[in-house]
Amino acid sequence: MGRNTKKYMKNLIITKAKEDIPLYFDDFKKFWDSAYGEISDDDLYEIYRATLIFKNYKIVFHSLSLDSFDLILDEIFEDINSSFFLSLIGLYRSAHMHLRSSIEITLQLIYFIHHPIEYKRWKDGNFVIKHDKITQYVATHPNFDTDISSLMTTITQYWKKFSKHIHGESPIFFQSETDVRKTNTFSIKDYNIWKGNFTKNIYVLNKLLLLFFKNDISRFPHKSFEMLTSILKEEDRKLIENNN
Repeated sequence: MGRNTKKYMKNLIITKAKEDIPLYFDDFKKFWDSAYGEISDDDLYEIYRATLIFKNYKIVFHSLSLDSFDLILDEIFEDINSSFFLSLIGLYRSAHMHLRSSIEITLQLIYFIHHPIEYKRWKDGNFVIKHDKITQYVATHPNFDTDISSLMTTITQYWKKFSKHIHGESPIFFQSETDVRKTNTFSIKDYNIWKGNFTKNIYVLNKLLLLFFKNDISRFPHKSFEMLTSILKEEDRKLIENNN
């Protein structure tokens, strides 16, 4: 391919990109408006409240003088927020990928609290811990005064489910196979699948952290405590508040 041909192709592609990208934006905006209009106020309350959970954990960590974990907490918040906003433009496969990431980083957060050397190595890109090893560590951590094996099993089940979206284990996990992509319109079926996974994921991660910090709950700022426990079922709230 000659130099003039390469230049022509480059200019052609740039011209096409500048024509197409605004069209993609228009499509996303139309879908966003449609999705936002379909979401009930009750759903909006439940979902948006869930996005605030890890913002409040950042406040909690600072109140416990755990000031060196903003990097991780900010990224978990980004994962949760990204999942929500990607759902509003119908990108449910990508939205589920962020849910898996939120699990992985939350488990690493717990691990690094008592492993400062490994935390430094991880920040330098020189430390990796596999899912089975970190779940085993968390499940037997002395901070938990109750058996969390069932909770950890549930978290691993979600991790495996969300991994299917990343690895494309079946066409049912493809973005191109969602009703949303086939019709380019809001699909209550696709939305409800994502919403159920989103809210359940936040629930179990929040419960895990509350149980981990159970002996320190009296030191939580009141507003953050109320936010974090507001999503709990009554039996779990009692479990968290027991002996506090």
